[in-house]
Amino acid sequence: MSNQSTSSSLSEPAPSSTEKINAGLGEIVVFIDARTETAGILEFAGVLAQEHGAHLTAVFMQPEPAVTPPETFARGKGMLSVIEVHRAQLEGIEADHRAQFENIVRRHGIPSEWRSLPYLSSEVGVHAYYADLVVIPRPEPAGQTAGPPGLAESLVLSSGRPIILFPPRGTVSRVRRILVAWNARREAIRAAADALPLLVKAEAVEVLVVDPERHAGHGPEPGADIARHLARHGAQVEVRRLSSGGEDVGRLLLSQAAAFRADLLVMGAYGQSQLSEWMFGGVTRTVLREAGLPVLMSR
Repeated sequence: MSNQSTSSSLSEPAPSSTEKINAGLGEIVVFIDARTETAGILEFAGVLAQEHGAHLTAVFMQPEPAVTPPETFARGKGMLSVIEVHRAQLEGIEADHRAQFENIVRRHGIPSEWRSLPYLSSEVGVHAYYADLVVIPRPEPAGQTAGPPGLAESLVLSSGRPIILFPPRGTVSRVRRILVAWNARREAIRAAADALPLLVKAEAVEVLVVDPERHAGHGPEPGADIARHLARHGAQVEVRRLSSGGEDVGRLLLSQAAAFRADLLVMGAYGQSQLSEWMFGGVTRTVLREAGLPVLMSR
């Protein structure tokens, strides 16, 4: 990598216990479906809930019934039989996932709730609105999405809640090292604030500023002000400033996350809804498609 970097560290006296309680999480919602591996994401959400003393709600999105070619010709009693077979299949799939969930919440000793939604329910997003944190499977690189098409993108841009996108086949369970992508824009400010309960519990936090000269609002020392703010809440913060050297900034964030051995990347989501499609900025789009670690996005 041809970019250059500078770094500095910042520490502040530890806050009182009252300040840390005020930064806590009370309710975490995790979305799962039958097309993604659920053990990793459920363990991740369960550990988060245990560490923060939070209530964990699982929202199971029922999959689309798989109809075989012969079944498409079923009529009358044959159709009723097909419906009954599909119902039994869906109940079995959900029972397996619920058993995994109940095993995890029992092992971690956390209060929990299980919710089940029919395929393509119009009220999926509502279950994110009243959570302090939402965990959802990240879309596959090839464009396959978990849950209804575009659900992850929709929640990131429209729910108003911090969303952690958990990667396919992810193995992170405990968040100990966090990379914060910082450019002093509104979305990044929101993401850092939303991630505060996680940042104050982390063992190490790195605030990464890429090409600070391209963004106004940094002040005389890019990254220093947000690092100082986080440190005053008890986070262990370092600041690193990088020049991209023309490299794709999204991939630079991911490579720096790997170099830092981050368990979580925190960043603002840049995008908008256009003609019923979710249009993301280049950096957000790259991270959304390629991240191999959990990513907390806010907007």
